[in-house]
Amino acid sequence: MKISILGAAGYVGSNVAIMLAMQGLADEIILVDPFKPNLVKHLGMDATTAFIDIGVRLRDGEYEDIKDSNIIFVAAGAAQGLIASRMEMLPKNLPIIKELAGYISKFAPDAVVITATNPVDPLNYAMYRLTGFDRRKVIGYTINDSTRFRMMLAEGLGQHAASITGYALGEHGESQVLAFSTVRVNGKPVVFSDSFKQKIIDRVPTILKTYEELQTGRTAGVTSGAGASRIINAIVNNTNETLPSSAVMDGEYGLKNISLGVPLVLGSGGIHAIKEVKLAADEQPKFENTVKILQTAVQVVEDFIKNNK
Repeated sequence: MKISILGAAGYVGSNVAIMLAMQGLADEIILVDPFKPNLVKHLGMDATTAFIDIGVRLRDGEYEDIKDSNIIFVAAGAAQGLIASRMEMLPKNLPIIKELAGYISKFAPDAVVITATNPVDPLNYAMYRLTGFDRRKVIGYTINDSTRFRMMLAEGLGQHAASITGYALGEHGESQVLAFSTVRVNGKPVVFSDSFKQKIIDRVPTILKTYEELQTGRTAGVTSGAGASRIINAIVNNTNETLPSSAVMDGEYGLKNISLGVPLVLGSGGIHAIKEVKLAADEQPKFENTVKILQTAVQVVEDFIKNNK
């Protein structure tokens, strides 16, 4: 199993590499970051020694070294700076995704591609359009939203997060829909008061702001490393596990030509199925709102592709 990480010197990319190696999910992990070659060389040397008993080899490489990768994780992006919304990064990161899509199409045409560059949903759609890959092989990394949702539920309910399932749907951003109707505790549905739900909903806009205010130049790298290893484990080991992330719709939820976060059944080759959940009456308008926001972003992607052929 060969996995390549583009943007491997960053906090997200490096954490993904370490966690994949720790779990032995690849025989070889290629670390690519042309802007910080010494950092990826250092990471490869250090991690290969650390995981010598596992037998995984991590090494720095150029774009041509991703040849024949089974999975490619894309964490490369422009310097983010202090932002109020991930969507601000769309014009800056579209040219980067276009360049990377070219390398992926050329050197690893059979790979499953997981895009974590923000804003994830429109850039996952851009990756799909620019590579021409089957939509089942293109996944936008948004599982962190559902993980945070479960964490906040666990805190509010006084339960262990491992006993809770539930999904954040739609945009990886402020318009995401916390689908309380999907929540189960030990497999059983839960009835929430409006005030309980509102307290959790009100925390969503503060998540990015809290990270940004620290001015560390880092985002949720460890969280992303853990989530990425879950997704990649499902693909590598063909578990058919249901995990939430962004996928391109083709009729699901009545939508086409848009990527957004939904529950995905993942296994060998990528997405095996997209689960359509029935939303509560108060959740449906919120879902329609997040769709409208993402459709606007999709138009930016389409215009960019049209003007940069």
